[in-house]
Amino acid sequence: MRDAFLSTAIKVGLFAIVAVSIPVFAPAYALQQVAIAIAYAIAILGLNLLMGYAGQICLAQGTLFGVGAYVTAILNATYGISPLATLPVAAAVAAAVGLVIGLPALRLQGLQLAIVTFGIAAAFPQLLLKMGNLTGGVSGLPIDAPEMPHFMEDAPELWLYLVSLACAGVGALLVSRMLFGDVGRALRAQRDNPQIAQALGVNLTRARLWAFAASSALAGLGGGVFAMVSGFISPESFLAILSINIVIGSIVGGVTSILGAFVGGLFMVFVPSWASDINLSLGNLIYGLALILIMMVARNGVTGFIEKWLSMIFRRSAG
Repeated sequence: MRDAFLSTAIKVGLFAIVAVSIPVFAPAYALQQVAIAIAYAIAILGLNLLMGYAGQICLAQGTLFGVGAYVTAILNATYGISPLATLPVAAAVAAAVGLVIGLPALRLQGLQLAIVTFGIAAAFPQLLLKMGNLTGGVSGLPIDAPEMPHFMEDAPELWLYLVSLACAGVGALLVSRMLFGDVGRALRAQRDNPQIAQALGVNLTRARLWAFAASSALAGLGGGVFAMVSGFISPESFLAILSINIVIGSIVGGVTSILGAFVGGLFMVFVPSWASDINLSLGNLIYGLALILIMMVARNGVTGFIEKWLSMIFRRSAG
């Protein structure tokens, strides 16, 4: 218990140091990219809740991310509502869509559920184009920058970074409260053994639908933050490959880790770019090799690898 507490305290402390250091050392453009990575991290956090703790696979997280982004964009561009005020609505609408997507999870599991949800992800960009009167079609939709305090008017990127970090902090706090309560125990029980969980009184239908709704709400929140930070969205931003990249980010960071979601978000944004900077023609090859190396060295994700080394250090110091 003591080692687990120290490990958690160290990880949170390191995260706080990094979060404070980034605005100090990162240029304006890089700071905006970090804010986008945090938006992805919120969606990954939702997928970690669903896949890592509830044991349900979903390849439509990018679609739910896009739903949240378009809710924010439509409310802002069409009705003039502040982007910040649209974020709760984006999360709520995505949660409702997630409940509908989660209905097959009551009957399907594993690869069958993965195929169904990936089909939704593949159809989503075409649906956006067909609903061009509402979504802007190929032309997309612009989003106004959120209102800034007067003392930060000269640093809009820093303001967007702080807003995205605050949204991610709220999401992480809510997930941590869920996981350490009765809801978290119910999710893990039905993940490990549905029959035993049901015998112990866990309502499997409610638990699975709740997991999809909560995961989708986080994806919608992340999408709203993404739209606000980007300032413009179009169907090209939400192709089916986005859902795959979110799954990759979840696995790389650690599928059962809250902090791992932030590692996964940074991986999604920066590693492909760095791979292309090394060699433009071999960018995909370098990216693929980086994925293989990470999975060979850190099978439980980057945060799992860090936790392993921290536990070894604590055991040696105790001995």
